[in-house]
Amino acid sequence: MTTYVDVFPVTPEALPKLFAYKIEVMSNDVSEIGGKLVYRLQSEFGGNWIWCGSQIVTDKEVQKEKIKAFLEKLSEPLNNVTGITPNSEWKPSPLDLSEFAARGLLANYKKEMRKALESETKTFSKIQIKRKYDLRGRVVGNKPAVSITISSYILHTQSLSEFAKGKDEQELIGMMVAVDGKDFKGTVSKIVGKIQECRKQLLDKSSDEETRNRIRQAPDDELTVNIRTRKGEYTYIASMLRPIVRMGDLDKKFGVKPVEIYKHLQLAPSHRYKLIRKIAKIGQDTKILEESFNSQSQKAIFLDSGSVNFRSQLRIGKNQIYSGDQSIYKSLTKHGLFSRSSKFPDETIPIKIGIVNALPNDYEGQSNNTYDFLKELKERMKKLHFSIESVRVGDQRQQKIREISWENLEKSVLNLKQGNPDIILALFPGKAQYNEWQDDDIENDNYHDFKCLTMQHDLPSQVIYEDTFSNQYAMDNIVLGILAKTGNVPFVLGESLPYADIVVGIDVARRIKQKLPGTVNAVAMTRVYGGNGQFIQYTINNLPIEGEEIPSNILRSLFPSEKFKKKTVVIHRDGPFRGNEKLALKKRANEIEAMFYLVEVIKSEVPRLYQMTTESNIDRPPKGSAFKLSDTEAFLVSSLPPFKGSMPHPLHIRTEPPFTIERAIHSVLSLTLLHYGSVREPRLPVTIHYSDKIGEFLLRGINPKTLEGNIPFWL
Repeated sequence: MTTYVDVFPVTPEALPKLFAYKIEVMSNDVSEIGGKLVYRLQSEFGGNWIWCGSQIVTDKEVQKEKIKAFLEKLSEPLNNVTGITPNSEWKPSPLDLSEFAARGLLANYKKEMRKALESETKTFSKIQIKRKYDLRGRVVGNKPAVSITISSYILHTQSLSEFAKGKDEQELIGMMVAVDGKDFKGTVSKIVGKIQECRKQLLDKSSDEETRNRIRQAPDDELTVNIRTRKGEYTYIASMLRPIVRMGDLDKKFGVKPVEIYKHLQLAPSHRYKLIRKIAKIGQDTKILEESFNSQSQKAIFLDSGSVNFRSQLRIGKNQIYSGDQSIYKSLTKHGLFSRSSKFPDETIPIKIGIVNALPNDYEGQSNNTYDFLKELKERMKKLHFSIESVRVGDQRQQKIREISWENLEKSVLNLKQGNPDIILALFPGKAQYNEWQDDDIENDNYHDFKCLTMQHDLPSQVIYEDTFSNQYAMDNIVLGILAKTGNVPFVLGESLPYADIVVGIDVARRIKQKLPGTVNAVAMTRVYGGNGQFIQYTINNLPIEGEEIPSNILRSLFPSEKFKKKTVVIHRDGPFRGNEKLALKKRANEIEAMFYLVEVIKSEVPRLYQMTTESNIDRPPKGSAFKLSDTEAFLVSSLPPFKGSMPHPLHIRTEPPFTIERAIHSVLSLTLLHYGSVREPRLPVTIHYSDKIGEFLLRGINPKTLEGNIPFWL
């Protein structure tokens, strides 16, 4: 079998001689100015210009006199630029070359590449599924390459201008929008007014002729709005914007069943492979790109589980090793859990369960589903030598609700709290949906409301959908989830990590500022696991953090000396390390005589891998497949979606010496095995799994009463 990756070497002969220019500005945000400046320079002087590594890179050498004349013509906000000077000492790195190929040379073929995806647009009533491509510079074996990814998003069929007719303009605030014909999106932050009041100003600021023509042709009463991104605010006419439709709005606002949309969001392996190569062919026909990397011709840079010594093994009771030869539940019935909570030493002390029953048939007393489910649950627990007992409130053993709402859920949780339950179960109608688009479960507002309410009261909880009542595999995992959330440890890693005493996940919850550009990072959190994978504790630091970077004093507080002194620690960062975070962590390691190995786990815009037996048989690769860009960087298939026709979303793993990329991959794969209660191995290691949803809770002020604890409240 041959493994392919959506990464394409850059043809060396395609790269022209390049020049770099530094810019001097009066404002602090050089990157925002630089990004806008390159469009003006390209319009003025021709050639290709990109903003790369805090400077401008181009294939056009321009005389100083012409640059001086150009600067004199700049209007606000580019009149902040006070100088553009050649960087004569600069020599392009492989990354500079790859970025120039991706964002400079290949950008000349945007129209052809977009046209290649036009046939992929799917329309459902008032919404459309659109496909977009993304090109990124990569370095493979110290040589330039370009990755190609395709993503899907849902748009309204109308422009924002058409959508806004007959509506209160203020309803548009907070709406996500995409800019027509550009790979650009943001959130509407302000209604500026009518275009007749600012047409000249918009024309002065606009850098491309297509946008200027649309501004000129817009009627005087055309609405203009500000859209905010993480980098700043931009003004657009409403007819250039299309509302982005959120998943949660499909059914309620547009009458479209989410299940139908999910089917079309996912591209089958062979379809995706061919689409990517259709785009790549445009670069190959122009002699910019070569054929993609594959394991047949570049075997050394394609890894698998064996290459990194990863084995999918777990240690359970009686020191037994589970290797997947039968269900984990059956193995546990034979050998027991790895460890029991001291709170439940044997079956004589039951786990007290509160039940919120939102099944409509049960409310009317017409179904035996709940009775059968609870009977089965009790029997399953008994086989593991645990007993359960339903919490009684008055003469009721369940809190039945006719309609799922915040008020009804809150009342039920408060009633059950009186009985001091160890865990609360919510029985919801329907079935848990799986989002093939994002490799995740689709959790609706009811799920989040319930989780918020139970978390506020420090009550572990579990949502169970009706369709899983008779699903044996799901039932096994429901049992394991209940046990884990009540302080028991079903299993740990089969073998402790040979290179780490502790593994820590760092998450940062961010939100966009309401009135200023950029983000405010509200909280930082760590999840700490032993070298054998056993959960030790979580720590939340809820002090507001300005900007993208975690301050050194907060990082220090997350790694106290009494727990980390003289330890070897692998740190999984959810996303890239920002600013001076690495330096701060290394300084902290020196202070406490520890060794910190830093691993970045990046989720977005990662190219796909495929396994091919014949040209017509293109499938997804197995778990553990990886494409090695260098000794410190790789794309990793960490888990597989449950449906055979769907593609895994690889992770981008980065580390630094002396920690090898093979060990970084091993640490990530190992920690994906330890998510108790899930019917699937998660894409992310448990150190950072569910971090986005935890962030949502914490940003809303919903967190455990204790900012440090040893029960994983997020499960």
